[in-house]
Order: sequence, then structure tokens, then C-alpha cells
Amino acid sequence: MTEEKAEAIKTMKSSGLTTMDTYNYMATEAGGEQNIGHSVVDHLNFCSRLRMEQIEAGDAQTLVNILNQEQSKDPNFFFRVKFGKEGRISNIFWRDSMMLEDYRIYGDVLVFDTTYRTNRYNLICALFVGINNHWHNCMFACAFIRDEKTDSFVWLLETFLKAMENKKPTPIFTDQDQAMANAIEQVLPNTRHRLCIWHLEQNAITRFGALKKDKEFKYAFNQCLKMCVTEQEFEAKWQAMMQKDELTAHSWYQRVYELKEKWCPALSRDFFSAGILSSQRSESTNHAIGFRASKATTLTEFYTIFKKTINRWRSTEKYDEFTCSKSIAFTSLPLSGMLKHAAQVFTLSLFRDFEEEFGYSMATTVQMIGRNEECLLYQVALEDKPCILHLHSVTRIPDKYVSKRWTKFAKTEAWDRLKNQDPTHQYIPWRQTMIRKYYNLILKSQENEETR
Repeated sequence: MTEEKAEAIKTMKSSGLTTMDTYNYMATEAGGEQNIGHSVVDHLNFCSRLRMEQIEAGDAQTLVNILNQEQSKDPNFFFRVKFGKEGRISNIFWRDSMMLEDYRIYGDVLVFDTTYRTNRYNLICALFVGINNHWHNCMFACAFIRDEKTDSFVWLLETFLKAMENKKPTPIFTDQDQAMANAIEQVLPNTRHRLCIWHLEQNAITRFGALKKDKEFKYAFNQCLKMCVTEQEFEAKWQAMMQKDELTAHSWYQRVYELKEKWCPALSRDFFSAGILSSQRSESTNHAIGFRASKATTLTEFYTIFKKTINRWRSTEKYDEFTCSKSIAFTSLPLSGMLKHAAQVFTLSLFRDFEEEFGYSMATTVQMIGRNEECLLYQVALEDKPCILHLHSVTRIPDKYVSKRWTKFAKTEAWDRLKNQDPTHQYIPWRQTMIRKYYNLILKSQENEETR
């Protein structure tokens, strides 16, 4: 087993591939098992030794040692460990300095996901996830907890607040768990607790029974879950659905209705939610990790894979920032003053949403109802007429309606601090762009000896 092959195997293992996947990949790359230079038994033995090196000091203790090393390299790295009665580690929590920076900027909305269970000890992986200015997920913190009791969630939320300078989110989105709800009420009494619509949809599917094949019922349920604008509209549609499908006495639907304040979009319009309640965002913020692991994955292996995933997210973010800084969004609509302003301040993904709303405003009818010294009152309806702001030649979005967290400048201060600490940072997006182009060129040219 040469050093080069050993490093290649370590890299593939750290990316989440199984032992046999790494062997099969090397066999394919080498043009057959006979060309690898070591047998499958050698390969299995090497991976077994590699695993033993990682866990020989005790898997949980090894992870704590790794976190200590991270803290020595990153002074703002934060982690906490809780021990159980028998002296074993029961809970582990960590976040790095960039996660704190992200939370300072994007911590107004928090998704708390505990649905990921794949690890050797069946520990509950608790992820604290946010949404950045490009509408991509960003990680705030990660933890493992032993059980889903209220005490465990209280410890976790209190530790999270301590790690995040006691800044509390406006809403927190979770799945439908009573112990978690109890903990949130205790630790975050002024934070709006909301249920992820994605979880409700998944739970509902198991409760549909014979209605699974009923397209009309699914449509009606989806309308109640996502599309109602007013409370009156929601109540009418919900009651009609309950009566039509004879679900009035069904305990699960009764329970969901009692929790309507926590999920109904029509009852959640008085606070900022980053669109999670009213769009498909809820699906993409769940299953946030998005990497390969198995029930045999150890804590140290998990941490390695987790860190690579976070690095990939951050690489994507840097590329998004680079793209925004070097280009202005284009639009098929006439480039009015307000659209120009939106293109200048918002990130490319947010501009697309603004452009869509702006397009709707082009199809409105406007009728003046009255005026006084302080305001003009209009009635606006969707038709083929310009909107109020056009009518009064307002060419800039008023500052109070431009939320900095959605702009190109949301993270400017954090990037500037990072540049001062690490001068190479400013070249990373450019380097990634060049590497991507030249990697493709290499792949194209490798079959032609003269070009190569």
C-alpha cells in the first residue's frame, strides 16, 4: 500500500464513500482490479487499520480531541460537552467562527432539524440551519444528543444561545415534537415557534389512508397548507375539506388544526420567515446535510464528512458572492429605475424574485379613492395597468424596504475581516473559476496525445 494510494483512499473515505466503493473506484480508474497493485483483502485491512486509528482512544473522546485542535487553530471556535451519569459523553455541541459570523447576519430565521439519525450509536444529530442572502442553506451549529427529552433540548438550546452571543431568532422552524416545543417555550419564550410544512406534508401522507389516491383531497389539503392568504379563506377551505371527506372526528387532523397558529401561512404574516412558510424553501432546508453516511458511521467520520460539506457550502457561497460582485442582473422587462436599483442592491437570486413581483405589478388597475395632507389612498387590482409607484415616478425602492440580509452587501464586513486575517481569501473565487474551466479542458484533451 503506497503512500499515494493511502492518501487517495483516505480522501475518498472522508468524502463518505464506503470501503468497497473506494476499492471499486480505484479498480475502475486503473482499468481493472489486476492493475491496482494490491488485493481487495489488502484494501479491507488498510481501511480497518485506518478506522482503528480513529477510534482507539474512544470515538467520542477522539471527537472531543479534534474539537480541541479546532479551537487551538480558531480562537472563536466554540464547543461544549455534557456527560451522563455513568461518566460517558451524552451530548456534544460545536460551531466555528464563520458560523457565528453567519448567525450575526442571517440568524433572524432558524431551522432546527433533528431528523438525521445515521450513525453507529443512533445518536440524534441536531442541526441549526439558516438561509443566506443567496437563498442557500448556511450552517450555524451542529450537535449530537442522546435522546429527545425536554431536558436534552433545553440544554441544547441554552448552549446554542451561549454560543451565539445570546441573540435570539425571530422564528424557529422544527418538526412536530412536543418535547422540543416544551424546550422552546422555556428557553425562547419570545421566539415564534413554527412547524416546517415539509414535515407536516410527510406526516400527513401516512394519515391519508384511502384518500392517498384522491387527487381532489390532496389538492384541498395542499391549499390549506400553503395557499391561503386570509384566515377566513383558510377556515372555509379547512372546514369544507373536513366535511367533504368525513374527517371531522379524525384525531390527527384535529391535532393539526389545533396547531394551525404554528403552520398556517395566513396566520403567520406578521413576522419575517424568509419565505419558508409560503414556498418550497421548507423542503430544501430539511435534509440539510446532504451527504452519504451509514449506520456504521462513527462520530469522527461524521465530523470529517460534515466539515467537507460545510467547506463545499462555503465554496458555493464565495462563488455566488464573486458572481454578484462582477455582474449586474439582466431582465426581460423594461429596465425602469426601480428595477435598476433592485439589480444594484439585491443578490442575483433575490433579484429574480423581485423581478417576478414587479412583473405582476405591471398588470394592475389603479383607482384613487381619496387623499389628505399625509397620504394618498388607492385601490389596486390585477389588470393591465401600471402600479402606484410608477404612477408617482418612484424609481428607487425606499430604504426601509431593502433588507440588508438579502443584499450583495450582507456579508461585506465579515469578508473584509477575513481578508485581513487571510490575504489569500480574495483570490479563492477567481481561482475556483479558473480551475473549473481548466479541469474541463484537461478532461477533453486527455484522449489526444498531441493536445495533451
